[in-house]
Amino acid sequence: KTLAESVRKLEANVLSSHQNLNDIVKIFKIANGEHAETAFMAVNSLGRIYSGLWAKGLLRRSKSQKDSAAAKVSEWLRANFNMYTDLLKTMLSHSEAPMQIAAMRMLFQLLSKEGESLIKAAGGYAFPNESFMEIIESVLNISTASEHLLRGLVESYLNVYDDLRIYFYRSFAKMAAPDYDPFKHNSKKGPRNKMPTEISEMFVRNAFAVISEIRAIPKTDIADIKSFWITLPKNLGDAEPIVLSPAVHKKAFSEAWLAFMRLSLTADMYKQVLLTMHKRIIPHMTDAKGLMDFLSNSYDAGGSISLLALNGLFTLITEYNLNYPQFYEKLYALLDRNLLHVKYRARFFRLLEVFLGSSHLPAYLIAAFIKRMSRLALSAPPAGAVTVIPMVYNLLKDHPSCMVLIHRMPGYNEETGEEVVTGDCDPFDSEESDPAKCQAMKSSLWELETLQHHYYPNIATLAKVFNEPFHKPKFMLEDFLDHTYATFFESDTARKPKK
Repeated sequence: KTLAESVRKLEANVLSSHQNLNDIVKIFKIANGEHAETAFMAVNSLGRIYSGLWAKGLLRRSKSQKDSAAAKVSEWLRANFNMYTDLLKTMLSHSEAPMQIAAMRMLFQLLSKEGESLIKAAGGYAFPNESFMEIIESVLNISTASEHLLRGLVESYLNVYDDLRIYFYRSFAKMAAPDYDPFKHNSKKGPRNKMPTEISEMFVRNAFAVISEIRAIPKTDIADIKSFWITLPKNLGDAEPIVLSPAVHKKAFSEAWLAFMRLSLTADMYKQVLLTMHKRIIPHMTDAKGLMDFLSNSYDAGGSISLLALNGLFTLITEYNLNYPQFYEKLYALLDRNLLHVKYRARFFRLLEVFLGSSHLPAYLIAAFIKRMSRLALSAPPAGAVTVIPMVYNLLKDHPSCMVLIHRMPGYNEETGEEVVTGDCDPFDSEESDPAKCQAMKSSLWELETLQHHYYPNIATLAKVFNEPFHKPKFMLEDFLDHTYATFFESDTARKPKK
């Protein structure tokens, strides 16, 4: 109680008269003390004091001679203010999330006061970019950053205020650059937290948690840019501030995402970026072709990474004229025995239906995909096989030249009249990676007839559609994509038996 009363009295003394500025040192001692509750009270008290000092212009560097009394007071106050912000940055690493959030809130409040002071001094718009960059750098470099802290940064600031968002993107692009030097533009005296030479996994993890959650998209019209943490002055000066330029917002967004994609991402981050690429990233890039290398490398990676890269890559091919001559060969290679077991199976078949929908594709290519899918269906789970059957049916409807795969008759022994069935009777080469050389057009779809004897009656019944004339309309593939063992069990147990 005695300490708390002392903090209140000292704060009142400082705010009432500039002659009591030395009392700031006494409050600092309490803020660094062992009693957590009183220390937190002292930290808040210092925040109010420094907000008032910024408003009065006492923390701005004095333009008078260095040896003057005003200049010395200004330098002393700034040195103490830097100590205070360092204390707040230390609090960002506190083990308790509420303390982290409180420290961040105070840092942003001081940033607002600093911005107002800079605008008053400059006579036009000014943003305290250096201080803001240090806050972002401190948050992203915290090994104990809580989910609440990172989400609070996004939801309370970056998603709300246009100026904070554009300067975040610009700052992050600098920090993620391999040659970033945190001391290069640092005008503060004293130590500053230096970024490691190699960007740490912790920095990448925190950066992903922030940048992937920013839902606000770059504005395309100056009228939409109207939310500012640092209030715009009435007199903007001769040059228009960059925060009012939609083109600069878009450029900052693009540079930040490109910088992030150059970092060493984990497999989960890679997948999350690829999942949202075509909806949340590509449409807002200044030049989407800058993503060509990232998407091409992802497509070449194989496995689920390649499946997820398909959407973005196809968007670049169809909308941005990306030339990718081996697209269908790589797509054919993705059809392996694992495909029908992965959770992204439905996503892949939605895209595959689009990719193979063109009537200009050669018959041998369509036949290769039909044959490959049919072969994979033999060892697929029921949910995979039930997707392949309508897919193959639709492709045969769209490409009648491939109907020979169904109507081709087996060979016969002329002497006995029996069917000739030997181990090498199917010319299709399932190991061949080039669809032009796999001999699919010379084969037949005996796999589909095999599926007519599937252990799951619904699949066996569905596969018998190939025994009937092709007069039925095309299947709605969407009706078959999201089946699992659970949905099959649910539908079978809900059905009332006839007998």
